[in-house]
Amino acid sequence: MQSAAIQDERKLLRWSATLEDFRPPAAAVAWLTESGLLTERLRTCCDGGPGLTVVSEREVPLAAAESALLQAPGNAAFVREIELTCDGRSWVFAQSLIPLATLARHGWLSTLGDAALGERLAAVPGLKRGPLEFARLTPGVALFHRALRGTVDPPAELWARRSWFAIDGARLLVQEVFLPESLR
Repeated sequence: MQSAAIQDERKLLRWSATLEDFRPPAAAVAWLTESGLLTERLRTCCDGGPGLTVVSEREVPLAAAESALLQAPGNAAFVREIELTCDGRSWVFAQSLIPLATLARHGWLSTLGDAALGERLAAVPGLKRGPLEFARLTPGVALFHRALRGTVDPPAELWARRSWFAIDGARLLVQEVFLPESLR
């Protein structure tokens, strides 16, 4: 039953390789198309410096489309969710989906603690990155609600991007949601 609910929620989310499909505001475009590390960009934006908070780490079933994108055998992944903060305010919600087969080969991915995944990946020799895809998140989409957990007055939409990474052919997926504070 839970797997069917996850599949239904994820069907509501449409990813695109082009921003023209969504026409996000200029402030969102700047974040969505950022080619460098988000932690580096946050360092330039924050007076007191960026922070990282681990929101959750758990095992979840993968949707069929995610399994296909990740070229993952099996149908489960380790999911790590974090928030990147700027001066104590949440700016980016990130969700990493790591197939269990990838985790078996690269166990360090489950022991990051408060280290930024992007910074660790940048140091991996031979790392490959897939193309960026973009999405407009609205109420009813699971990723929208995960990013805004507990928000009293949620916005009408959020903007997100995702990309897969491959370490020795083993893929993982990183999805980043830009919260209202980052777009001011």
